Amino acid sequence: MLVEVPFRLHIKGDAAEQHELQAYDGYSSLAGFSLTLALVTNYVETGKIRHRGNFDGRMSVRAIPIQEGSVVSDFVVRMAKVAVGGLLPNSPEAISALLVDLTKRTIDRNLGIIPTPQTDALKALEGESKSGGDLEALVAATDASVRQTHQMIGSGAKLVDIYGGTKRLARFDLDSKAYVNGTITSEQVQEKDVSVASFNANSGYGGVFDFELGRVVPILVNRDTLINAKSVLTWGIDQYAKGTGKKITLRFRPILALDNTVKKYLVIDAQIPPNDLSDILG
Repeated sequence: MLVEVPFRLHIKGDAAEQHELQAYDGYSSLAGFSLTLALVTNYVETGKIRHRGNFDGRMSVRAIPIQEGSVVSDFVVRMAKVAVGGLLPNSPEAISALLVDLTKRTIDRNLGIIPTPQTDALKALEGESKSGGDLEALVAATDASVRQTHQMIGSGAKLVDIYGGTKRLARFDLDSKAYVNGTITSEQVQEKDVSVASFNANSGYGGVFDFELGRVVPILVNRDTLINAKSVLTWGIDQYAKGTGKKITLRFRPILALDNTVKKYLVIDAQIPPNDLSDILG
């Protein structure tokens, strides 16, 4: 069964008020959004994270000719399969809702907004340790394309409202552009006791609950660190799933927005507290 999900960019202000776009920046932004949508769609269809190249999600996203008003750019996603969320191919409404919800979550995370899943399927994905890590990997995979979608802001347009189905998912403006373009990687290594909310041992992406901030912060573990930290983070996600309340000690360099908002932790090392080492050593 083919599921069709509409998306729309409503572009306003500046040249858009004359129903025009600056050609290069305007079409670059539309290409950025189409890539974001393709990457999210590919994950829903295949359960796999892609960053580039030829993949299923690219074939599923189609563009519709631009309209006036101020400027309206429509897209439609046509999916014939679904591989995540425990959904069946004969549940078009649920599949459509998941794609819209996951697109919003992915954009929100890139804008530093704490997501609030609306569908049971996305809530279930967030609750699974591997899928939770996949969702953070998807946020990382779309970082560049979300940034690219902002290219027209201040260059022919003042804001872009993004719709999925009948819902407004996000608004891109000068503030959000400053946020996605402004990143500072601190040279100072910090150490905190955190709980592991999600982790993908293959990609090194995941999230930890920072008790000082009161929220989940995305993490990135590079390949060299992953060799030693993988078993610790896997133990941490197991404790999180069991609800034991046990934490790990994380050493990291914070990646910050220009306003010092924490965007991500670049993990340097992870350790299990000495009292809990018997759990992993057997």
